[in-house]
Amino acid sequence: MQQLQIDSHQVHLWHLYVPEQDDDATCEEKGMALLAPEERERHGRFHFARDRRRYLMTRGLIRSLLSCYAPVAPQDWQFENNAYGRPRIANALPQAQRLRFNISHSASLIVAALTVEREVGVDVEHTARNAPLEIAENFFSAREAKALQQLPAGLQPSRFWDLWTLKESYIKARGMGLSLPLDRFSFSFDGAHSVAIDFEDSLEDSAARWQFWQLQPDNAHAVALCLERTQPQDVQVLCWKATPLLASFGEFQGTVTRRSAGS
Repeated sequence: MQQLQIDSHQVHLWHLYVPEQDDDATCEEKGMALLAPEERERHGRFHFARDRRRYLMTRGLIRSLLSCYAPVAPQDWQFENNAYGRPRIANALPQAQRLRFNISHSASLIVAALTVEREVGVDVEHTARNAPLEIAENFFSAREAKALQQLPAGLQPSRFWDLWTLKESYIKARGMGLSLPLDRFSFSFDGAHSVAIDFEDSLEDSAARWQFWQLQPDNAHAVALCLERTQPQDVQVLCWKATPLLASFGEFQGTVTRRSAGS
């Protein structure tokens, strides 16, 4: 695999578009060869071909991707889950242990975030579908739900996806998933391009610990990125576009629509 360099003030954000149909049997065979036995078993449990294809591309991407940053063959990566089910690298090699990753997918786009020695969370949503505004009162804080309802109807779907992706990125960076109640922390938007977070005391967290970005890779998707703030340097977000199994890749311009202060 081609080796890539990443340092402590960078995030590499990878994008892989999932084709509606994939008749490349050779690519599928190569992808299956990378999977661990438990991954092959899970792949076989998906009923629909599109779900099997997305799962295979997701696992193939993360294994191939990690091998660009550490001298481990894609099929040799080992993972273990924390108490909340989030996977992390189990390989003992120091170059592997310093890597952190998180991955998200919609129906047609897989996004993976990779950093070193700091926690990261990413979420991607297909925003061309209808926003489920009716769930806002159950999953957003009271302040967020009220601010959403006060917007003109035409702006509410966009704001819903802004809030949803940001919340997902945060709970994924914490590695605790939905065990963290979504209504105990709030995002606010001061101006067109900034975002801020604050927490109820019960969560025992600080806004100073995290920084956020929202990006728009295309007209049908929204991405939110949450990164642990471990040092004062500016952080550079590099966007990459990949093909299956990293047969080819290159940088591309993901539009940053919002960021938190100091990001």
